[in-house]
Amino acid sequence: MMAIAGYAVENYRAFGERTSIDLRPLTLLFGYNSAGKSALLRALPLLRDSTLGTQSEPLALLSPAARGASFADIRSRFSSSPALSFELKWNKGEIGAVEYIIRDLPDLRRQIIEKLVVFGLGNDRQLIAEWIPQERKGNVSTRYKISNDFRNDLEADIRFRGLRPQLDAPDSSAFVADLFILLDDLFDSFAEDVNWLHALRALPPRREVFTGVPNRVDPDGKGITQLLAYDDLVGGSVIEEVSKWYQTATQHRLEVRRGSFAGKELFSIVLSPTAGAAVEVEVVDTGEGMGQVLPVIGLLSLAKHRQLGKAPILAIEHPELHLHPSAHGALADLFCSVAAGKERPPTILVETHSENFLLSVQLAIVNQRIATESVLVYWVHQSESGAAHIDRIEFDEFGRPKGDRWPPGVFSESVEQSRNLLLARRSRGEI
Repeated sequence: MMAIAGYAVENYRAFGERTSIDLRPLTLLFGYNSAGKSALLRALPLLRDSTLGTQSEPLALLSPAARGASFADIRSRFSSSPALSFELKWNKGEIGAVEYIIRDLPDLRRQIIEKLVVFGLGNDRQLIAEWIPQERKGNVSTRYKISNDFRNDLEADIRFRGLRPQLDAPDSSAFVADLFILLDDLFDSFAEDVNWLHALRALPPRREVFTGVPNRVDPDGKGITQLLAYDDLVGGSVIEEVSKWYQTATQHRLEVRRGSFAGKELFSIVLSPTAGAAVEVEVVDTGEGMGQVLPVIGLLSLAKHRQLGKAPILAIEHPELHLHPSAHGALADLFCSVAAGKERPPTILVETHSENFLLSVQLAIVNQRIATESVLVYWVHQSESGAAHIDRIEFDEFGRPKGDRWPPGVFSESVEQSRNLLLARRSRGEI
């Protein structure tokens, strides 16, 4: 099982230029609103859904990560190129990267993979497949010219199930067929590994029927309550981990309450204060932040206790949504704790606006609760034209940004507001 080491996009959404993301155990995306952070993060679940092999088109535009977009919608307006480019990267195994150039054929209402390049770990091109347009009475040609850095050119018919290539006649080119088998295995792992939570998570039901353990948590967080109910049933440690975080951050315990009605087993996820009268309240009746953060804490706890496979990738949007800033530090501490796991920590990609979250990560570095090499930050920003760009930021052992990469004035809003308040008071003669 090998998690991807990174990915790249080009001519995608606001990213006209090639934009490459390396993934660490904890990778953070920061930036102002509408800078392109969400689009950059959602490229990962979009590519994941495109490798499932369940559709004929290369890109799974019906994926929730596409948000109903067409090919024209996701193609960048900051480039004149009619094609999109995506790349997935690994740092172990026989394949180092796979790159796609994808073009839309609006007259035929089809997408085609114009070019596929498979790289070895040494950056050698093990395969280059270039589309050969041919007239086929309205059908799209499946003919490709195949070459690499070691062999002469040949032609073969390649059909794609999403981003998964398959030779029409495997016997015609054994080395290509073998390479596609390796890709299939990598895509199987990739599809299993990626877990995405978008910014607006569903609140847990007041009561629900226990239906068994779901295969995965949905992007809106549905399924996490079933997993927690099962863990509680078997005496696992995940529900305990989740409750521990709630106690630290919100002074409430989280527990599962069970009952039955009309022969059906029901359960509720409840919170009760750790001090004062023990009044249990269903999570759906508590503050919005308590419910919004539940799938986040649940997913992190599942990863920490190795319930999400050997190499999980967690892509999480705005984990701090609706939480009071005082809880952001405890949230970041859990992210750091999971990312600092000694044996095969998960890969976590986070989009956040929270200054407290970032400061807590820097504090964890200083206190040696997470290694500097385990943390990477990308500052996502726009040029004057509106195109999106990224700056890569790493920290030293004291949690300071290396070099001169941190944008000036970032997170200065609270200081500026305090200054404005002081000046306003002075103008009215209070000071």
